[in-house]
Amino acid sequence: MTTIAEYLVGGDVQITPVAVGEAGAPEISISVPEDWLTVDTAMFPGAYGVWTLPPEDGWADNAVLLLGRLSKPVNAAELLECSFSDARQLPQWQETGAEIGDYQGYPSASVSGTYAVEALTLWVHTRYVLVAVGTYEYLVQSTFTARADGPGIDPATIDSLKVTV
Repeated sequence: MTTIAEYLVGGDVQITPVAVGEAGAPEISISVPEDWLTVDTAMFPGAYGVWTLPPEDGWADNAVLLLGRLSKPVNAAELLECSFSDARQLPQWQETGAEIGDYQGYPSASVSGTYAVEALTLWVHTRYVLVAVGTYEYLVQSTFTARADGPGIDPATIDSLKVTV
């Protein structure tokens, strides 16, 4: 199974991280609950936005947004099919959902499930969206990660990803 990174390398496509407010790029956002903390993106090079709940027992549920400009157009169906491979390679992966379809009118894929990291079992939901703006294509990635044995992340927060062109 080919991952997104492998697909891009195989197609000689470079992806350049986009910062908030970069001219010509789409804007992406999520509705972050009041009790979540904004993390300085300097701590996560290439991230568009990072938020966490206050840490508890060495773990913090989190949300990460990435936005990258592709160096040349890609086949959306092929790229999005690769999106499942990243998750399916996680240790002890147990998939609870995967779909390809439009999201806000753009080609998209999402995958959810659980995986193990040391003594933790984590739940994750990742959505990829391919957005064309002018002559460029942008890849959006939103990833929400929470302890599987915790209260979880409100589905309204997960579904709040907004892409503005």
